[in-house]
Amino acid sequence: MMTHDDFLKIEKQFYAYTTPFVDRAEDAYPFVLKQEHTARVCKAMRMLCASLDLDGPKTARACAAAMVHDMGRFPQFAVFHTYADARSKNHAALGCREIVRSNILSHLSVTDRQLILRAVALHNRPRLSGKLGSDLSLLARLLRDADKMDIYKVMKDHYLNSDSSHGFITYDLHDDGKIPTTAAQLLLETRQNDLSCVNTLNAMRVFQAGMVYDLNFSAAAAAILDMEVIPVLLGGIPPSELITRLEKTLLDHLKSLATQK
Repeated sequence: MMTHDDFLKIEKQFYAYTTPFVDRAEDAYPFVLKQEHTARVCKAMRMLCASLDLDGPKTARACAAAMVHDMGRFPQFAVFHTYADARSKNHAALGCREIVRSNILSHLSVTDRQLILRAVALHNRPRLSGKLGSDLSLLARLLRDADKMDIYKVMKDHYLNSDSSHGFITYDLHDDGKIPTTAAQLLLETRQNDLSCVNTLNAMRVFQAGMVYDLNFSAAAAAILDMEVIPVLLGGIPPSELITRLEKTLLDHLKSLATQK
């Protein structure tokens, strides 16, 4: 069974793997951003595990998954200079490759290694299958929620303190100043995101706001509600009845999930 010491060993190896990307980069910021994101996802994961009263081994496994979940982002940006999977490679698949190549999980049991790898492979899927085993389902849902909690923090910070040199955070999408009517209506009607609609910055804002429909745990919903991020995401879109209705619907969903036991 995994222990906290197992996690600490993985943490040390993660920084040994990622720091050379920082050191070699002409602009280190994209790589430092992912190191910092990873550390905060681990912190969010510990909070989620505590909220569910998970035991030590399950918590250690979940934190290990959080630590390695974005290892694919480092070679992705180094080679393609983007975090857009559609314009490069699937970063989850890249991450699984790097996890195996680096032997970062080699000291764990076969079961723990397989569960972590599969959770990493699933963490950026549009939605999860209902046919996962109980251990994988729990781990994958925890990882997706912890990841989204920090994605929301990064996006809120970016939109409130926009820097033109950091356009890679929003895939360098153009702000056309228009209401993304198709994306907003589709989200209201289906409660599901569609990445194919994301062709402008405002459509991305809608997509990011819609990620609340993929949350699984009340503690994650409560934390995101406290962040007050949805008004920031949608506040950058020209005001309209459609966007106002979307904001209320998303906030109502968050409040409902946050109060579930």
